[in-house]
Amino acid sequence: MAQSLTEADSFLVVRLGALGDALRVCPAVRRLRRDRPRARIGWAVEDWVHPLLAANPNVDTFHVLRRAELRAGATRALAEWRRFSGELRAARYDAALDFHGRFKSGVVTRCSGARWRLGYPKGQCTEWNQWFTNHHVTLADPLENRVLRFLHLLEPLGCAADYDPSDLGLPIEAGERDRAAAWYAEIGRPPLAAFLGSSANQAAYHRWPVEKWVELLKRLGADGVRSVVFWGPAEEALSREVVARTGPACMLSPRTRLPELMAMLAEFRAFIGANTAAMHMAWMQGVPTATFTGPALPRTDSPLPPVPSRALRADGAHRAGVSKRRQPGVVAAVPVAEAYEAVRGLLEEACIRPATSSPASLQPN
Repeated sequence: MAQSLTEADSFLVVRLGALGDALRVCPAVRRLRRDRPRARIGWAVEDWVHPLLAANPNVDTFHVLRRAELRAGATRALAEWRRFSGELRAARYDAALDFHGRFKSGVVTRCSGARWRLGYPKGQCTEWNQWFTNHHVTLADPLENRVLRFLHLLEPLGCAADYDPSDLGLPIEAGERDRAAAWYAEIGRPPLAAFLGSSANQAAYHRWPVEKWVELLKRLGADGVRSVVFWGPAEEALSREVVARTGPACMLSPRTRLPELMAMLAEFRAFIGANTAAMHMAWMQGVPTATFTGPALPRTDSPLPPVPSRALRADGAHRAGVSKRRQPGVVAAVPVAEAYEAVRGLLEEACIRPATSSPASLQPN
């Protein structure tokens, strides 16, 4: 058993859900692997997010919580929790790192049995999460980009928390990349990827209006800029409507699994879409990105340099202190002309590709 936190050699990463946030934890996991190459690293995650992370070579074990079981009645929920928490305790981790910062992740962190439970203090986490952790990392800037916020959680371990855009540790297999490249060549290498939707509970304040999407993609098509509209189950009908109304310069992507989607997005010269997992998949692979940021501050969720990016946000429609769910205008009011200029500008810039797009950079030391 390690005598101090800096001597710990087994770690549990706790980030249960949110696809985009799980991706943004990957640089911290990669940094942990680089600084502690012989450490044992596990990750507690919900089953709907696990397929996105399953190929990550920096993680030794995934502890998968089956969300459907938790919603299938008291008996099955209790059985699932006993299975999951028992698996965590049996792994005997020295330290647990709560990157999620909510009540449910706090319960997981506490039930892991880890001696050191790292998280954020009151005011920098939510839902009383600080009660479940015993080593708090106070952020100098709580609103900084979440990739950087997550890296700071490694500092008490003695790990370097600096951001390395050349090695973000995204979990993409070489075979997925090869299939994506072949598909992209087959469709003629259109320069622009677009993702129109967002999660259903964020649609009111994250989705740009259909009419504006149609106008934007038509204008770009008239310039010779072809586009592919990507979609998930929640936005299939929306995406089909936009493609049908836009014309031959715009096509609909095939149905994709999460690893396929990530590999395919890496092929494009530019991306435009809401603050979603697809947006983070794109910029973290070096694709210049225009983002409808919604009510959130752009610096918290926008791409990090050196990736070229544009934040699309109607600042005049933002109301400080008002719930984001009551601020649809922050995205809806963005003019088509502004989005058009953002895409044209990104396509004209050099396409910076960090080494994360190389399978070699994904291998643990």
